[in-house]
Amino acid sequence: MDVSRIIKPAAEVITLYTASHPVEKFCAVGDPLIIEWKGKRYPSLMRGAKAEVIATNTLGGKGRISVLADVSFFIVDMPKGYAAAGFLNNSPLTVRFFSSGSVYAFHAKLMRLHSQPPVLVLEYPEKLQRYNLRSNERISIVTRARVSKNGGSDHQMGALLDISDSGAKLGLDTVEGIDLGMMLHLSFILPNGVAVSQLTAAVRNINEENGKYLLGISLSGHDPAVAEFCRNCLECLE
Repeated sequence: MDVSRIIKPAAEVITLYTASHPVEKFCAVGDPLIIEWKGKRYPSLMRGAKAEVIATNTLGGKGRISVLADVSFFIVDMPKGYAAAGFLNNSPLTVRFFSSGSVYAFHAKLMRLHSQPPVLVLEYPEKLQRYNLRSNERISIVTRARVSKNGGSDHQMGALLDISDSGAKLGLDTVEGIDLGMMLHLSFILPNGVAVSQLTAAVRNINEENGKYLLGISLSGHDPAVAEFCRNCLECLE
């Protein structure tokens, strides 16, 4: 997806406070993002982030909390066209990035500008807003899946953790030899007992959680069995 074309969709907006959802959990170093200033958008890359450090002071027997100054920041590459834009310190900016089927956005101010290396240091956001872009509702399932890479004979076992007729979440013990964009072939049995064989899917994102790997995959083409299963599940929820 071209992040520069991201606009606020009509779907529900969810606010995430960075105390429990730090921005670097969703946007990794090197990820593309967009900086919006005065109605114009400038492409950039995330280069680092540091959440604020809280120091406690119990002097005099009274509990006090103070924030250490100037330790919270969000660093991005100098955007293309920044010179013409004329960013100023304390300029209000909006940052947007794409992660796992959603657009995230936050407001910040420009704290300082460094020429070597050429980066912008932004105020660490107080909260994130998430805009869900998925057009199809995911159905939570847990079913074993046989996974082969690029149609080869070698395979490994994994688990499908949710599914729609356009995408799914796949859990694996290892992702050795699996890269973003790679085509996988999945065989599994849906909870309704229908077998699906050699379903083709492309790897869109890979995340590690507690020693396991979660892959976001998009399904190629239309599988009638998957589509009917998802439709029947959603009809039961209406």
